[in-house]
Amino acid sequence: MLVPSAGQNRRVPIFGALDAVTGDVTALLTERKRSDDMLDFLEYLFGHYAHFDVVTLFMDNCSIHHAQKVRDYLHACRNNVRVIWNAAYAPNLNLIERFWGHLKRSAFTNYFFETIGNLEQAILNQINALNDDPSHPFRLRLNTVQNLRQPT
Repeated sequence: MLVPSAGQNRRVPIFGALDAVTGDVTALLTERKRSDDMLDFLEYLFGHYAHFDVVTLFMDNCSIHHAQKVRDYLHACRNNVRVIWNAAYAPNLNLIERFWGHLKRSAFTNYFFETIGNLEQAILNQINALNDDPSHPFRLRLNTVQNLRQPT
């Protein structure tokens, strides 16, 4: 009997954001983690939240977040974007890290994906399942005293 083997671990880089108010996850799957891909994701995200005066981003210290192009872009958007940098070595403070852990446990553990396309589809299916089900057991919502959203 032949047993399929991956041969090598292939990865699917994901840029993602978790809306702390609604619990929705927005994600962009890419071939590589490059600053241009991060900029594409930020432009999409800011377009999605364009109806707000200010968008607050809670960002971790991933090296791509500190790339010069990304920093320049965030600086250029400083009137509409507020960035809060997560403390170094404290991923437990970043809500989306909990979602990534859930995603890995629920969609990938002990699964063999013959193609990257199958892996990407599994990722998208899990994200869509969370976003489509407001009572999903892992749905994350942040209740705050102060409204994070400032609609126009």
